[in-house]
Amino acid sequence: MLMCSWRCLRDLTFMTVLGALAGAPLSGQQYVNAQLPWHAPVVDSHGKLLAWYEPDKNRGYDKVLHLGWDFIEHKVPNDTRSGTGLKIYLINAVFDGKTLQGTNWQHNPAMVFGSFLDSLVGWYPYSGDEEAIRAVRGMLDHALEHGTTPSDWNWASVPFPTNCDDQPDYGRCIQDMPHDFYGGIETDKVGELGIGYALFYELTGERKYLDAATHCADALAKHVRPGDDEHTPWPFRVYAKTGEVLAGEEYGGIVASSLRLFDELTRLNEGDAVSYRRARDTAWTWLKQHPLDEGSKSWDKWSGYFEDVQKNTENVNQAAPTYTAYYLLTRPDPHAVDPDWINHVGHLIDWTRRRLGRGPFLGAWAIDEQGSPDGRGCCSRAGLGSDTSRWAAINALYYEKTGDAQSRENAFRSLNYATYFAASDGRISCCGQGFDGQYWFSDGYSDYLRHFNWAMGAIPEFAPAGEDHLLRSSSVVQHVEYHDRNISYRTFDKDATEVLRLTFRPTRVAAGNETLKERHDLESAGYTVDPSPGGDFVVRVRHAQSNEVQVQ
Repeated sequence: MLMCSWRCLRDLTFMTVLGALAGAPLSGQQYVNAQLPWHAPVVDSHGKLLAWYEPDKNRGYDKVLHLGWDFIEHKVPNDTRSGTGLKIYLINAVFDGKTLQGTNWQHNPAMVFGSFLDSLVGWYPYSGDEEAIRAVRGMLDHALEHGTTPSDWNWASVPFPTNCDDQPDYGRCIQDMPHDFYGGIETDKVGELGIGYALFYELTGERKYLDAATHCADALAKHVRPGDDEHTPWPFRVYAKTGEVLAGEEYGGIVASSLRLFDELTRLNEGDAVSYRRARDTAWTWLKQHPLDEGSKSWDKWSGYFEDVQKNTENVNQAAPTYTAYYLLTRPDPHAVDPDWINHVGHLIDWTRRRLGRGPFLGAWAIDEQGSPDGRGCCSRAGLGSDTSRWAAINALYYEKTGDAQSRENAFRSLNYATYFAASDGRISCCGQGFDGQYWFSDGYSDYLRHFNWAMGAIPEFAPAGEDHLLRSSSVVQHVEYHDRNISYRTFDKDATEVLRLTFRPTRVAAGNETLKERHDLESAGYTVDPSPGGDFVVRVRHAQSNEVQVQ
C-alpha cells in the first residue's frame, strides 16, 4: 500500500477539491438557508458548499476581509442621532442596517476593541493596510481616555466593559444592575483588552499601551483565587471601586484571555513577572481541574461572557471553549502547557459542535452562540458568522498541528459558510435576517474578520491563488511593504517565524545583512519552500538576529 504523510495528504486533498470546483450557484432562487439571503450558494461537484466569491481562485475569504475592513475604515458614519459626532463603533455595539446609526441599549467596547487587535495583527501584514492601524488606534485611545477605572479603585486603571446607548463615557449599563449604576466591570474583559493593549504596543512601540496592559495584569494578579466548581479564578462581574461581587456573579468569563496577557508580559519581561506567573499558574490549574476535567462537577461548564446576558450558569456558550482551544494551539509548545492538549482541544471542538452546532448546511456546520439545557438559546437557526468562523479557525489550527483530516474539512466548509453572512456592500450580519439588531461590530467585524486570517496562516492553501501575502508571523509585524516579486517587513521580535504564500520562488531571503539559506526545516535560521496548488509557493522564514526581513 502506498503510504502518504499528512502533508502529502493535505496537498492531494486540496488538489482534489480544486479539481471538483463547480464555481457556480445552484439554479433558481435558492439560499444556503433562508436567514442568509445575500448570495446564492456556490457548491462543488459533490454539492458541498464553497465561498460565494471566486472560490476557484480561493478569493472568498480575502473578499470578506476587504469588505469588512473597508466598511470600518470608510463607511461607518459619525453619530448624528445623539450629537456626539463620534464614530458609531466608539459608542454603540449595534448599527441600524439602513441609517448605520447606533441602535442598542448597551455597548461592549472592551471586547470589541480587544478582538479588533487580534484582527489587526493578522490583517495588517496580510494587506499592508495602514488605515486599519489608524482606526484601531482611535478605539484604544478613546478607551484609555473615556473607559478606564480610576487609579485609586480596588480594580485600578482597568477597562470598563460597557456603556449606555451612545454615551461617550464608559462604566454604566452593566447587566444585572440598574442602568445608571457606575463602576461595574467584567474581569475577563480586563484580560481581553489587556492583551490587545500589549499587542498594540508591539505594533507601534508606544509605551502608553504597554502601561495599560500592565495595569490590567496587575489587577488580575492581585485578585486571582484558586476557584472551584462554583467560582472561577476571578468573579465574573464586580464593582471595581470596592471589589464587591455584583449580583452573585462568582462564576463565568473567558479565563484564557488573561492567560494570554500574563504569558505575553512575562515573555516581554515587563511588569511583575513573579506575580504574573503565579496568577497564570493558578488560573491554568483551575481550567485543567474543572472545565477541562471529565471527572469534575464543572466539566464543560463554559458559562458567562456576553455583556447583555443575565446571570445563568446553566447557559453555556461557545466562546469560552474555543478561546481556550485557541490559547493552547497558539502556544509555542502546547505540550509544555498541557501534555494532554490534543485530547483537550479535540474534545472542545467536538463539544462545541454537538452542543451548539446548526446544520449541516450543504456539508458545512454552523455554530450558534449560547444555549441552556432546555433548548433555549441564541440566536438563529443560521448560527452566527463569528462563532462559525472561529470554530472553523480552531479546526484549521488543530489540523496544522495534528494532521487531523476531518478538522481540515470542518475548517474549509465552515469558513465557506461564514462568508455568506457578508453582503457585497460591507454590511456583515451577526445572525442572518429575522434577528432584531443583526449588525454588531463584534459579531460582524472584530470577532469575525480575525478568524479568516488565523485559518489562512494555519493552512496557506486557503489563501488567494496568484497573489502575494504574508499570512502569519510568530511576532507582531510592525511594517510591511509589497512590491513586484519583493516583500519587505519588520517584526517586533528579532527571533520570529513567518508563513507566506507567494507567486514566485524566492531567489534571496535576507534578515538584516544576513542572507538566509534555503533549508529542509526551520530548526535554525533560514527558509523553506513548498510548491502550492496552482503554481504558487508556501515560504516559511525563520530569522534570529534581525527583525528586518526581505523576500525577493
